[in-house]
Amino acid sequence: MGRSQVEVAGPPGSSARLKAEQRAADRFISFVTWGVAAGAILWSLLNATPYVAAHLDPNWQKVAFVLPLVVDLAFVGALRADEIASRHGVSGGAWAVALRLFTGGASVFLNIGDSWAKGDATGVAQHLIAPAILVLVAESGPVYRRRLAAKLAATAREEAEAAETERQRRETEAEKRRARQRQEEADRRRQAQEDEDRARAQKAEDEERRLAHDREAEDRRAANQLALARLELEGRRIEAESAKAPAPGPEPEAPAAAATATPSRPSPPAEALSAPQSAPQPPARPEVAPAPAVAAEAPSLPQVTARVPESQTAPARPLADWERPELPAECVPGRRPVLLTDDQVTARIAYGISQGWSQRRIGEFAGRSATAVNRRKKEMEGVA
Repeated sequence: MGRSQVEVAGPPGSSARLKAEQRAADRFISFVTWGVAAGAILWSLLNATPYVAAHLDPNWQKVAFVLPLVVDLAFVGALRADEIASRHGVSGGAWAVALRLFTGGASVFLNIGDSWAKGDATGVAQHLIAPAILVLVAESGPVYRRRLAAKLAATAREEAEAAETERQRRETEAEKRRARQRQEEADRRRQAQEDEDRARAQKAEDEERRLAHDREAEDRRAANQLALARLELEGRRIEAESAKAPAPGPEPEAPAAAATATPSRPSPPAEALSAPQSAPQPPARPEVAPAPAVAAEAPSLPQVTARVPESQTAPARPLADWERPELPAECVPGRRPVLLTDDQVTARIAYGISQGWSQRRIGEFAGRSATAVNRRKKEMEGVA
C-alpha cells in the first residue's frame, strides 16, 4: 500500500490510519521474511549438501540435499504459523517455540558443521550468517506484528470510548433539548390558557357591564314612561273634573273672591234644619258654590299637564372614562382617545392599570386594543 493510500485512510492517530499502516507493515515484514527464507534455503542447500553427502554411503550421496531441504522447510513452516498467530495476537505455545528452535539449530548445524570439523573459524562465521539472519527475522517479525496489533487495539478501544462518550453527550443534549421543548410547550399552553381565561373573564365582565347598563337604561325608560303615564292620568282627571263642574252664576266677583279666600265651611247637620222656626237663628250667610273656585283654578291646569321634568324626559348619559374631571393632567381629561399622542396613551394605560381596570376598559380609555394594552403592560412591567 502506497503512502497516498495510507494518508487517504484517515487522519494520523486514527484506527483506520493505523490499520492501513499495520497492513502495509505486515506486507513488508512478510516480504522480507520470505525473501530471507528463500535465500537461506538456497544457501543451506549449497553448504549443507556436501557436508551431509560426506557422511553418507556413496550410494546415497545423490540424495544428500533432502536433509537440509526438509530442515529448512520445517523451519519456514514454523515461521509461517507463527506469523499467522501473531496477526491475531496469539502465541503458538511451547511446542511452536521448540519447533522453531530445533529447526533453526539444525539449519545452523548443517551450515557450520563442515567448517567446525575442520577448525575453520572463518568458515563457521561465514556459514552462520544466513541461518542466523533467518532465525532473527523469524523471531522479530511476530514481535512487530503483536505490538502493532496491540497499538491498533488500544487505538480502537480509545475511539470506541470516545464514540461512546460522544454518544452519551449527544443523548444528554438531546434529552435536555426535549425537556426544554416540553417546558416551552407547557409554558405556551399555560400562557394560552391564561390568555383564554383572561379573555373569558374580560368578556364576562363586559357582558355584565353591558347588562347592567341595559338594566339601568330600561329602568330609566320605565320610570320615564311611568311618570308620563301619571302626568297624563292627572291631566285627564283634571279635565274630567273641569268638564263636570257647573258654570258660574252672575254673582259679583267680590263674594266669589271672598269665597275663594275663605275656607269652605261644613254644611249644617240635618237636625239643625229640622229645628222649630221659633228658635232664634242667626242670619244665614249666602252659600257659594265651589264652581267659581274650580273655574278660578282652571287656567293654571294646562301648565301642570304640559310640564315634564327634564331629568325624566332626557335620561343623563354616563360620563366616559376620558371625560372624568378627576383625571390627572397627563391623561388629558376631556380629550377623545383618537386625538392622543403616544405619551398620553402611555399615561392613560398606566392610570388604568393603577386603578385596576380591565384591559378592554383601558383600551377604550386609551384608544388601543386589549392586545396592545397587554403588550404595553408587559413592557412597563419589564422596565419596572
